[in-house]
Parts: sequence; structure tokens; C-alpha cells
Amino acid sequence: MEEQRLLGPRAGEKIRDMLVKQKPGMAIRQIQERSDIGSIYPLLDHHGLTRHEIHLRCMKALKSKLLHQLETAPMDNARVNTLLDSMLPYIDVEGLQELPLCLLGRFPDRMTDSIIDKIGKSEELFKIAPKVVQRRVWLSNPNKFQNDIIPIVKAYMNDPEIIRMSMEMSADQPTQVINQRRSHASIKKLLDFIGGDMQLYNNVMNSLRSLFVLTNDAIYCTLRYDVLMACHEANIRAITTNDPSHELVWNLDACNRTLSMDERRVENIRKFFDKVARDDPVHGDIAMILNDPFTSNMIASRLLQIMIEATQTSERFGQAENTTIWTATMLNLGAHARRIVQQQKFRIPKVESNVTDKFMSTLNSYILNDAIRILKQDSEEPYQIDEVDFTEENLVALDDSEVARKLICHYILNKLAHMDIQALSKILPNFVASLKRNAHYDYQSEVMDSLHVTYRAFFHSFVGILLRQNQITRFLTMRKWQTTIMNELLLPCAAIDSAAYEQVVTFLLNAFRLVASSGRAGSIGDSFSNLGRWLETLYINRPESTISDEKNITLRATFAQIVSDAGVFSGGRYKIRQEDIPTVLPYVQPVWAENQMDTSA
Repeated sequence: MEEQRLLGPRAGEKIRDMLVKQKPGMAIRQIQERSDIGSIYPLLDHHGLTRHEIHLRCMKALKSKLLHQLETAPMDNARVNTLLDSMLPYIDVEGLQELPLCLLGRFPDRMTDSIIDKIGKSEELFKIAPKVVQRRVWLSNPNKFQNDIIPIVKAYMNDPEIIRMSMEMSADQPTQVINQRRSHASIKKLLDFIGGDMQLYNNVMNSLRSLFVLTNDAIYCTLRYDVLMACHEANIRAITTNDPSHELVWNLDACNRTLSMDERRVENIRKFFDKVARDDPVHGDIAMILNDPFTSNMIASRLLQIMIEATQTSERFGQAENTTIWTATMLNLGAHARRIVQQQKFRIPKVESNVTDKFMSTLNSYILNDAIRILKQDSEEPYQIDEVDFTEENLVALDDSEVARKLICHYILNKLAHMDIQALSKILPNFVASLKRNAHYDYQSEVMDSLHVTYRAFFHSFVGILLRQNQITRFLTMRKWQTTIMNELLLPCAAIDSAAYEQVVTFLLNAFRLVASSGRAGSIGDSFSNLGRWLETLYINRPESTISDEKNITLRATFAQIVSDAGVFSGGRYKIRQEDIPTVLPYVQPVWAENQMDTSA
């Protein structure tokens, strides 16, 4: 009978009444007699366990068996209703909460608004609830959904490895990068969060769109891409068959893994676009997918390759126009993702005529000149190459168009990878001119600026290629390389852009450490004599107004490490002369004093 139950919300009141109305010992004996357990206590006492331990173990065993029955036993509607009526009163009883939650997890359609609200308001209940119950709460409680989803998303967005990978414009091992991203803990948590629930999936996608519009951080686009592809790899068809952009992402993922767009994949992507209506809202999702940095860089690299191949097959730009414009349109659609999602105008934007008619034609002239020079360089016959006029209109294109910026960045990285210092000496001054027109950007801004984000990724990728064995050897042993790269690119850019400044300082430390570890430091004495002058120039011209105090501490330590270790780098043969770094020395002195570093520079 109900009055005999000593569990649940009323149990405390009943026991308290019994203790008040009679002596405690008598009340306890009465409870034991009603439960028919008094005679078994002497036997249990021989096991050396306290009554409390016995009760806990019994409860655990009984609860385990009951949970198993609740999960597996056949039940009709009447039985489910009866069990819910008898178990819901215990949802607040510690140790018994799992029982009604288990039943609700098996029959989530029986969750009323009041039950959902109760679980959503109790973090204790929510944490132990089955995932299917949690999902019902998230669907009904937008605040709870946001509070739980944001930390998962932020863990992905703020992961230094994810940020580093997003800045790689020319990845060496694309499959490894993709797998590393896809296996991130946040991706696994989001899949577990969503399950196969399309409404929850859409809510997650809506959150990513909102955060992307708020910040213009393209890593939200990467996360949107990765969540869908993770659903594909986990064969969650309830999601993949209902996300209209799945076919596009699946084909792009294959392209990203090979860093190429073969004819079959291109044809599949073209057919996908043919099926999308002109003003279909799915263009917002498509644009975000194409704005994923890894994808946009793959497309930009392919666009550059199309232009290079056109010159190698004696085709002029116009003859390859259809393929070129289509690829540029893909890149441009991704670049306009934030505007499309924000303004809800879903028409595919055309690439600006200033980019297609003028900038790309100018770049094509550079590519053609490179091909002629390489073809004629071993010939004894004299030849002349016309200088390319990089006009004001070309600089405006770099100001305004992500297609133009991505193309010039990939062209420069391509020339560095192929160690074409002549081509670099022609194009780098134009890149510097573009950055100067947009100088002194604050990278702590809440809304990211696409130009500076792209150029920051460029510096990261440029330095990464420059640190490869062949490139760093050329740089440290050849005056032409040092003049072109340091004097004409890195030092001027470091003076106006804090991201470039940080990359250059770190590059100098890594470059000389790399040479020291290779045992070849003795052959680069000239570069050691330049090191002091480079450091002094960097420090004097630093973009101080856009360097945070926290970042300055790190940079000061790097300066101190370079100056202190210069002699070590060269095997003791070279040191930075004090007269070469008159302003750097006072800057690094506090670090030396704090860490008792070698100050014999």
C-alpha cells in the first residue's frame, strides 16, 4: 500500500512523523517489521558491513535489474502509462532518478511539456538523462540548446591546430589534415548531440550561420562542412539525404583530399548547380561550404593552374575563358558567403569585371613571361620580355576582390615553391603595395576583415615554404634571395601589419635554428651579419599600435632568444654585433634579467 512506501518525496515526512510520535528505537523496529527484514540483519552483520553499506548494495542490485527490465521488457501503452505514473514521483529522489529517465528515454513521445521543462531546469537531471531525452529538451528549450552548443563550437574554433590548419594555403598532406579535423572532439560531440535528428541538425547549422555572420570567421564554414561530412562518414542518412548541399560537399571532399578537381568531379559539381534554382536559399549554405579556407584555397590553386596550363598549351586567356570564369565564380561565391547569409539574397554573384577583364589578364601576362623566360634561359639567342604594368585598377581589384587576392597569393606561393626568384622579384612589390593601402589592421577586431585574414594566411604559408630545406638554403646563402624576400617583402610588410611582423620574427628564429641543427651554419656567415640589421629594422619599424601587450611579451622573448642564441646557431663562429642592434638590446634586457640568459651579444 502507498502508506507503507518509504521512498519518494513523501517518505521523509512519514519517517519524521513516526519519529516524533514515538521513541526512535521503536519507530525503527516498526519500519523493520513492516519490511520483514529484521530477522536477516543478524546474519548480514557477520559479513562486517554496516547497515548503510548493505542498503546501498541492495539498492544498486535492484536498480540495475529494474533498469534492464525497463530497457528490454515488452510493454503496451497501458503498462507504460502505469509505470510512468508510479515512477515519475521518484524523479527528484537521488539514486532513483535514472528509473523514470530510462523509461522516458525508451518512450520519448510520452514526455510532456512539464517533464521537459523540469529536466531542462535541473542540470543534475539533464546530465544523467538518456541522449534522446536531452535532445527533446534541446528542441524545446532554445536557451539550453545555445548554452550547451556554444562551448562545443568554441572548442573547435579556438583550437590552435584548427586555426593553424585554416591558414595553410598549400597543405602538403591534405588527407591527414582532413582526417585530423574530422576526428576533433567537437565533431564527435556534435554528432552525438544531433544523433539523427534533422531539426537539431538544422538548429546547429542556424547557430553556425549566425556566428559566422557575427564574426566573419571562416572556420565556422569549416565546421559546417566537417559536421556534414562526418555525418556522411558515419552513414547518418537521416541527415545526409535531407541536407541539399550534401552532394556538393561529398564531391568537394574528394577534390580536397587530392588537391585537384578532375573532370568527373567538376562535371558532378556542375550538375549539382544546374539542379539548384536561381534564388534558392541553399545558396547560403553552398557559399559557406565554398568559403571553408581549405576548399577555397583548393579552388584558387586550381584556378591558377588553369591559367598556367593555358599558357603552356599555347592558349590565350580567352580560349580557356569558360573554365576559368566558372572556377572563379565558385571562388567568388564562397567569398560572398557572409553577405549572402546576412542579407538573405541568394543569387550567385558575378565576378567583378575588373577582376576578370583586367586583373586576371595582368596575372596571365606574368605567367606568360615566366614561361618565356624559363623556355629561353638556356638559349644563347637574345630575347626580350615586356615588363608587365601592374596598374591602379589591379590594386583596386586586390582591395575589393577575394578572387584577386587568392590568385596573387597562390601565384607567389607557387613561384616560391619552384624557387623562381626572378618571378618573385617582379610580383612582390605589387603585393606590398596592396598591403600598404590597407595598413595597420587590428587583428583583435570582433569582425574579421577578409583581406587581412587572407594575407595573414599568406604570410603563414609563405614562411612555411621558405623554411623547407631547398628554399632556406637559397635564402641564407644567396644575396638575391635575401634582397628580394627580406628587403622587398618581409621587412616592408612587417612594418605595417602585426601578423606579418609576428611571422617574420618567428621565421628568423626558426630559420637559424634549422640551419644550426643541420650542421651547415658555417657556410652562411653573411646571413648572420645581416641578422642583427634585420632585427634592428624590425624593431624600429614595428607596427606598435596593433600589437597587443600579451603578444608583445611573446615577441620580446623571441627577440631575446635570437640575440642570445646567435653565437650558438653558428657553432660559436658568429655573434650579433652590439652596434647593429642598439635599440633591440634595451628591449630584450628585461627578458635576459628575468631568465638569466646569455647576454654576451
